Amino acid sequence: PAGDGPRVSPAQAARLRAWNSLDWALYAHLNRSFWRRAEAFGAARLQEEVARLRQHRTALARRCLRGGGPLPARAIPDGRLRPFQPPGRAQILGYALRAGLPPAERERCARLATPELQYKDILDRRQFGGGNAS
Repeated sequence: PAGDGPRVSPAQAARLRAWNSLDWALYAHLNRSFWRRAEAFGAARLQEEVARLRQHRTALARRCLRGGGPLPARAIPDGRLRPFQPPGRAQILGYALRAGLPPAERERCARLATPELQYKDILDRRQFGGGNAS
């Protein structure tokens, strides 16, 4: 709701807009190019592809995830899959894998359920070697 956040002066607002101008220009460019490509691809075809992707995601969630969807971090026993919880009121949800998955499938499912910070660490190790480069 309006009024809940900190107030900024007109000068601060202008500085914020200037600081974010490159981000905004990049967003605007990518948004325009996305919609041009979506139009060329075809709206009906895009909707079909999105529906197929959603069906695949639902099937994977049923196969891989305990409960079939996101859980509070405290309900995720595997620390490698537990998302970071920032200080404050926000609660970041994560995923717990179903018990009894065969090893290869468990690895595949874990790759899909790994939170972004842990995934970044995996990518760092692959790219830079044993130590964490960040």
